[in-house]
Amino acid sequence: KMDPNVVQEMLELLHKSSLDELNMLDYLVEWARIKYASEVFSPTKIELVEYVEKVFESLFDTASLGAINLHHEIAENTQVFADSKMLLSIIQNIVSNAIKHTQAGGNIIVSAKRKADKIIVQIKDDGIGMSKEIQEKLFSPQLKVLAASRKENKGAGIGLLLVKGFLEKNDGEIWVESVEGKGSTFYFTLPIEKSVHKIGSSDEIMFDESA
Repeated sequence: KMDPNVVQEMLELLHKSSLDELNMLDYLVEWARIKYASEVFSPTKIELVEYVEKVFESLFDTASLGAINLHHEIAENTQVFADSKMLLSIIQNIVSNAIKHTQAGGNIIVSAKRKADKIIVQIKDDGIGMSKEIQEKLFSPQLKVLAASRKENKGAGIGLLLVKGFLEKNDGEIWVESVEGKGSTFYFTLPIEKSVHKIGSSDEIMFDESA
């Protein structure tokens, strides 16, 4: 029989390590969102279609293995104001998740439309979809949620948290609509022009060293 004090100590240690793990994950996500995004962030006006095609090219072999058709309906000259590496990472993450959740012969379609001063990008698949519970918690940095999404949704977890952080950094947002068994559609927005309300803030001050 174990000493009750030892049992109590073990329980406290277990509780503490669980909290530490959760806190560590929160810190990791926050660090990646802020540090990585801040240091590399260099938005310009870029052609959306070029980045969608780059992602399709890099994921062509993976999609072909599952006989999945990658298709886009984005017009030339659809421009967004975004960081190029960040945009590539966002599209790659969402499309690769869609490939994981789409059965052989399925389709993934990327399209975009203008709404006011933003472009709304839509990434639609006809795959397995996800439950309401997973949808509601998909962008939450909680350990148990990530564990559930890894189990039920093949680990969309941390990648989507980073995508959300990148988009927020770029004055954008992300959301999802899904029906179990009928596929998922991810939407994200990006500005068309540089955000006027940020001009003049300290992080926008640039020094021309060539002068």
